Amino acid sequence: MHRCVRSCLIAVLAMCGAALAIPARSDDPGAQALLAKHRAFVGWHLGDGAFASLRVSGRATNARGERTSTFTTASRGLAYRTTLVSANHQGIQNDAGFTGNIFWQSNANGFTTPMLGDPAKTSLAEDVLFNEATTDLPATSRGSAPIDGKTAQIVRVTLKDVPIDLYVDPETGAYFEAVIDPEGSQTETIHILGYIDAGSGKRLIGSYRYGRGETWTVTKVEANAAVTDADLHPPAPRATWAFSNPQPFGFTVTDMRFIVNAKVNGVAGRFIIDTGADHIYLTREFGVRAHVSKLYSESVGGIAGSANGDVDRLDTVEIGGNVLSNVIALSTPDSMDTDAPDGVIGFDLFGGAMVRLNASTQQITIENPATAQADETAGVPINVDLSDGVPSVPMKMNGRIPVNATLDSGNFYYVLFGKELITRYGLAMLVDDSIVGLLQSHPVVGGVGGFEVERCGHVDSLSLGPIVYQQPPACESGSFSGREILVGYDFLRHFDYIFDYPHGHLIMIPHKE
Repeated sequence: MHRCVRSCLIAVLAMCGAALAIPARSDDPGAQALLAKHRAFVGWHLGDGAFASLRVSGRATNARGERTSTFTTASRGLAYRTTLVSANHQGIQNDAGFTGNIFWQSNANGFTTPMLGDPAKTSLAEDVLFNEATTDLPATSRGSAPIDGKTAQIVRVTLKDVPIDLYVDPETGAYFEAVIDPEGSQTETIHILGYIDAGSGKRLIGSYRYGRGETWTVTKVEANAAVTDADLHPPAPRATWAFSNPQPFGFTVTDMRFIVNAKVNGVAGRFIIDTGADHIYLTREFGVRAHVSKLYSESVGGIAGSANGDVDRLDTVEIGGNVLSNVIALSTPDSMDTDAPDGVIGFDLFGGAMVRLNASTQQITIENPATAQADETAGVPINVDLSDGVPSVPMKMNGRIPVNATLDSGNFYYVLFGKELITRYGLAMLVDDSIVGLLQSHPVVGGVGGFEVERCGHVDSLSLGPIVYQQPPACESGSFSGREILVGYDFLRHFDYIFDYPHGHLIMIPHKE
């Protein structure tokens, strides 16, 4: 099941330099000469009036050359919408777009959420690249490097606080490669494999690849095509809620889990409420009992790697008398937990609803987000990025190291982080390596991909705005890198919540302890 990747966001056009708040250009003559050669090579630049609108379509292929999806992008001015459809997979689609102010994306069930933080910054940098605005940015020369048997000159341009390293062919001015935020924690490399003629001597990036991922190829360009408002709007939800019960209903809070009873296709089951899951996940055994419709098989990623799974269509999911219909979900071979043996309920519980989860009274309320109001004075309001279908927020470790934290109620293994936080960013962690403490400091952690042995201890603190988590237990995990971390149930169980995902909001209400 493909997430609507930003690789197909090609056509944010007619965006003037003032709208981007581009600072004054650099006086580096070598860098400016290379950018001028690139501008001459492509024959246009952002805001010059060459394109009032575009329709672009193409395909993605894997390393074996097999088509995995098709994409289309419609753009007009600052606004665009991209639709990605999985090849031979029952027409399942994901969408993404930009309103001119907010980046958004919509998952396979059609639940739309805003993109915030680093993903939004990266998307804007990509838009600048694909829409030929890089030649208007301040630039400096950064030497040279070999690219596919040729020598590329490196020009660094900066969009606000996001640097982009451009690898330029000194002979033609074409870009070989672009590296967004090269020294950051979420570096993204785009290999530019070729350009396509857009008519009237204008060129667009026509073939490209992200890292070692799929190759994206533009097959058709319609310059100045008619693009309506409807072409740019987010899609209507394909999974739909019937909000039949506005009253609270019960769930279970244990030492390690939030657990809820639900019915899938009328069959009762017991599930983990998992904010760290990007979909609803069932065990295959429960899926058979519930007579779900298997659509196709796919690898499912998580802690300790990935595992084979199935993409399914569920007729109904009933939770507390409220019914979610026509749901795309996933199933995996193994039981998730002895207390909740039938699966986990993740993003799609929250994506199209307002959910009030009161852990202190063990009650949930599911409401229509179009009519319900979230009281932001009830606790600590947080803007959450939901680009990956899980809530990501900026936090600080030990009071000084900024991190991007995934809030994962399904993981009771405390705080997980990658080795780079220690080796690159100087995180200190107290670990008991004595014989007595060895088993406790090196637990075996399980995930969807299997098991891994962690090195665990305590860090000084973890803070989210005014909320400070003192001496949290933490583990070094091979499943994380850079400044990406996971914050688990040990922290999250101390709060009640209002999940307002359609608006990208989460309100955390501390328990009185």
